[in-house]
Amino acid sequence: MKIKLHQLFIWIFILNFSLFFGQKAEFNVPKDIETLQNSVFYFQNDFTKDEPKAAAASDKDFSTTIDLYNLKFNGASKNPYLNLALKSGARSEQFIQQAIWMVNMKKMSSKSTKVTIYLEKVIPDSWSKKEVDAKLTKSTGKVEQEIKEFLLNYKPSEPAAGAEVADAASFEAETTYSDAPTVATADGTPKQKKTSKYLQNLFGKKQFIALPASSDTFTKLLKTDPSQPECKGCKNGKYSNWDFDDFNMIYAHMNDGQEYYAIQYYGNDMVSGLPYGLVFNDSSPSEAKQKFARYNAQLYQTTVDTDENTSRALTVVTFKMNSSFVRLEFGNEYLTRLVISNKEF
Repeated sequence: MKIKLHQLFIWIFILNFSLFFGQKAEFNVPKDIETLQNSVFYFQNDFTKDEPKAAAASDKDFSTTIDLYNLKFNGASKNPYLNLALKSGARSEQFIQQAIWMVNMKKMSSKSTKVTIYLEKVIPDSWSKKEVDAKLTKSTGKVEQEIKEFLLNYKPSEPAAGAEVADAASFEAETTYSDAPTVATADGTPKQKKTSKYLQNLFGKKQFIALPASSDTFTKLLKTDPSQPECKGCKNGKYSNWDFDDFNMIYAHMNDGQEYYAIQYYGNDMVSGLPYGLVFNDSSPSEAKQKFARYNAQLYQTTVDTDENTSRALTVVTFKMNSSFVRLEFGNEYLTRLVISNKEF
């Protein structure tokens, strides 16, 4: 049978297409399906999280997912779990927020289970989304091999005690930092969504203003002159202060070389206009930590003095972006203040 050249290319394309989208690992495990479906929830590596997992099960079939988070790619330092498909002109530095592998199990006999694993979804963060082709990105096969070895060797008696501690810690984290939106203020008044024209003018380039800067930098953007309160530790003995209806901004250059600007929100509404999708009185600590995970964002709780005799708890997310140190403060469970500095806090 003769095949024309263009037909040959079509068949090669179809073969490659089917091989890629059919990329999966299949193997048999000499254990019953009930044991395996309980065991797989304890799989972990450096990129998994202790979190509840959705699953579907019947007498002969079972499905769940293995999710890896915060996969960094930086030039020669490549994450071992994915072969990224980069678009033309893309940078070598990329960040995958989440990668999801589907795990299917099928009962073959009372002592044998067929396991199928394949990469189902890749979620780049907002910076990498334009440069990574998520549909053409492939699994390296490493996580599939890790899952296989885990299912073959895992014994429930070994990590059971630790698993209860992990589950408790996970529950505590979930209850400490709730992502549920607040629909009303403390007095029952519904929160409204607003956009600040001042914040829009200030962050017109959709990114934090880089340091070094000057008071004039912010005055031109805000189109409003600041007051100049006295400050003993500041250069020239003063700092710049802008007061608006429901938020305040300051810019200071200290004698020790520290330079920073800070925006404090005092209102009860949800106010947008900040870069990177941050919203005053709406963005939560856990959302911010996840949003800036590529910068190794750290979340912790501290206390701040409200007067000479009292203090209050404060949740903080900090990270370094380029040459600036960023501090996000959550005074009422939601974002109320941000500080950008040229020195670590």
